[in-house]
Amino acid sequence: MKKLLLISTITVAFLAGCAMTNPYASNSADSAIANAQAKYNKAHSEMVAWKNTKKILNQAKKLAKTDPKKATALANKAAYQAQTALTQSAEFEKTWRSAMPQ
Repeated sequence: MKKLLLISTITVAFLAGCAMTNPYASNSADSAIANAQAKYNKAHSEMVAWKNTKKILNQAKKLAKTDPKKATALANKAAYQAQTALTQSAEFEKTWRSAMPQ
């Protein structure tokens, strides 16, 4: 019984350690930046991009090599802002007529 408990403990510890390491960590910042850039380009082409989104995206690009964790966080923030701008614009397109005086 003790042997089974020891083996299961070692297995759980090993699997937890494997789950914490990300072999694709260097690519995560690049993919997050690419995703944010695509969303920003779409928002910019529709002329609804927010003012600070490009600044945040440029900061993420600068930090991609030195601090990929922070670059990923900034890229995700820029992607969120671009997506929110697109959503806001779509919602406005649906409701602007009801806001006009009759």
